[in-house]
Amino acid sequence: MAKKVVILGAGNVAFHLTKALLENTVNVVQIFNRTLEKAENLANNYNIRFTNQISEIEQADLYIICASDRAISEISYYIPFEDCLVVHTSGSMPVSVLKGKYRKGVFYPLQTFSKKRMIEYGDIPFLVEAENADDEQLLVKLSERISKEVHVVDSEKRLKIHMAAIWAGNFTNHMYFIGNEVCKQQNLPFDILRPLIKETCAKVMDGMLPYDAQTGPAKRKDTLVIDKHLALLENSKYLQVYKTITDSIIKTYND
Repeated sequence: MAKKVVILGAGNVAFHLTKALLENTVNVVQIFNRTLEKAENLANNYNIRFTNQISEIEQADLYIICASDRAISEISYYIPFEDCLVVHTSGSMPVSVLKGKYRKGVFYPLQTFSKKRMIEYGDIPFLVEAENADDEQLLVKLSERISKEVHVVDSEKRLKIHMAAIWAGNFTNHMYFIGNEVCKQQNLPFDILRPLIKETCAKVMDGMLPYDAQTGPAKRKDTLVIDKHLALLENSKYLQVYKTITDSIIKTYND
């Protein structure tokens, strides 16, 4: 187990990961962020050290880069130590994005994070990867301090799982956004859709496969209803979205 951990980043992932690690008695000793105020705000929650100077990063056993995909390579390049393990938390970037003579790996929590919303950390799947077996086991054990579900997954497979998460999470939420836009146009609250959303989610959360949970006009290939919707959307920027998803559902259940 890593004796000292440094977190590089102070955004949503860094906020929750720091909290999860400290709650599970992992010794996070420092927060680095290029914006000093953000590093200070996160570090002060736990009375740990912070800096915005890469030259002031402390020597540790494990460095966890919680940064945007574009920033990972640059930040990793400036970590000056060699006898350590450096990991990033991205679902889409390979291990090779890390630039340095240290040992390398990935520590990916498969979850959406917002600072204002608390999360049950034990339910977050962690996907880990390392260049050697010892570091792989270190990351597995570290993940198990936080979560009940840990998987060793290589970069290629992790990218595909990350895409699956985009479909299931980000794209689904965008559908909620579009539904809310339609409700607003009709002077009705989004709340009228919440029971439907709750039941749709409950079916898959209770074990029903998504294929079996599908309902609606596209599954039935009900062209009468579909054509009415398309007419309503004729001048809408959402017309192509509706067509594409409807066609995909029709093909899934009628081919």
